[in-house]
Amino acid sequence: MSRDWNILFFAIFFEFLCVCGQYIQSPCPNIFDYKADNSGPYGEINLHSIGEVTSVTLKVNLTIAARLPTNYVGNIQHIGGELNFLQDYNSGVPLQYRVNFPVSSPLPKLVSITANDVPLCFASGDVPGPGQYVTTITLQHSLFLRNNFNGIGPPQPSFKPGGPQNVQFSRPPYRQPEYDVYQVLEPAKPVQVQPQVYPQDIYPQRVPERRPQTTKPPRPPPTYSEPEVYNDYLNQNQYSNEDVRPIQPVKPPRRTQRPTTRPPPEPELLNRDENDSKQCGVTSINTVPLIFQGSSYQRGEWPWLVAIYKKRASSISYICSGTLVSDQHVVTAAHCMHGQSRKTDIIVKVGVFNLEDDWGDDITVTRKLSDAAIHEGYNKTTLANDLLVMTLERPVTFNTNIKPACLWSGNTDLNRIVGTTGVVTGWGANEQGAGGTGEPLMVRIPVVSTKECRASKPEFHRLTSQKTLCAGDKKGSGPCLGDSGGGLYILDNGRWKLRGVVSLALLSQNGDATCDLNEYVVFTDAAQYLPWIKDKMSK
Repeated sequence: MSRDWNILFFAIFFEFLCVCGQYIQSPCPNIFDYKADNSGPYGEINLHSIGEVTSVTLKVNLTIAARLPTNYVGNIQHIGGELNFLQDYNSGVPLQYRVNFPVSSPLPKLVSITANDVPLCFASGDVPGPGQYVTTITLQHSLFLRNNFNGIGPPQPSFKPGGPQNVQFSRPPYRQPEYDVYQVLEPAKPVQVQPQVYPQDIYPQRVPERRPQTTKPPRPPPTYSEPEVYNDYLNQNQYSNEDVRPIQPVKPPRRTQRPTTRPPPEPELLNRDENDSKQCGVTSINTVPLIFQGSSYQRGEWPWLVAIYKKRASSISYICSGTLVSDQHVVTAAHCMHGQSRKTDIIVKVGVFNLEDDWGDDITVTRKLSDAAIHEGYNKTTLANDLLVMTLERPVTFNTNIKPACLWSGNTDLNRIVGTTGVVTGWGANEQGAGGTGEPLMVRIPVVSTKECRASKPEFHRLTSQKTLCAGDKKGSGPCLGDSGGGLYILDNGRWKLRGVVSLALLSQNGDATCDLNEYVVFTDAAQYLPWIKDKMSK
């Protein structure tokens, strides 16, 4: 019976790989192998001892016979417990890793694996033919023992203020105070695309790659580093990732007209109770100065902005933003969580402002999740229906710094808001560095029609639908990496309403792994999902 089940499993797995693109034989099956689960194909590495170590830096090179459609390049995750793994490794127990691929079709081909610069596996990768792209990615994962038995440890990893929060420290167990273990999930190394001609058929996901050159022989583009995100992409991609990113110098502030001072009409009941409805979309601070290029603001101006974290052992890392829409519900992007986290791994911080000191303030409220509903039609490849409703384990109490945004009410026709200016806030990448740190920024961008969006760039034909909206001024302002899941808020009758959820942006063509904010940004149009959102909130 066991043999029959094994045959069935491998038959299904082989068929799955064929559907994804092609079957690939591992060049080093004793070290690396292709696997598959509900989230799709992935790589598994079994790293056997290379001698006693105080750190392990694993590097994996892969090629993909296609141009990456997003700025998410995959990542490496350590499998297993996170307390004594290096001690066990030094005793002969192999380390296991999971390699998450950025795409499932075509499958990435393994080129090399090294551990502490010791070559373990080499193979030939994809070679571009006429009219073909080949993308080369390098993923890296590091584990350290801060102190070994002699009290001498490896050098601390360097990181700059404002850099991505992808260093996780794991505190030692009480009974083993001599150890302090931490792991460094380093940004993916450069992604290099070698185009021959500009193909019409690409594989879009979240953030398409830079435009290839067609008028002269190709040359390697500038390299860039992509932080682990999620998917983040914007992410995690991840980025992360996943996801938050004005990239031009900050312009002098320009003020808009003050909103009308007449009492706003009450919106329809959209939240959990009448109290929620009366408080939604209204701040205690007059949010007038909406600044292009990203501007700082006072705490309490956007009291519905929340920060979403993923737990890793005794540490957490920022992954996305979200919008509080009731005293117990948050709306964000599905790609922030799908295939990467369980609801028990997620922590939401409500009322948070400065991500670097929020643990010490008495305003931030931290909640775990009781439920996380990803839209049933979500497609991790195209990011269609990129929507997620999180239910907090306990309600929060509204105050000056914690209030919900209103869900959309009235006519949901996109054409009625074309030309309207909305606001995006978040902790994404900006002129000062990568996202996920410091205080949030806000930016003011106009909504454009889907027709105009598609006409501006061929990629948008595949990345937009009747349930998305495009926004941006094409002048370098807008959301970027780390802003994924954040909201596009529009002032309607004196109340701020959630209209869009940050989903994807094109990659910058300068090779620095930032968003091309000279192009439009694509949002999930939350107004088109009101029945679904309300249904999830009612459960």
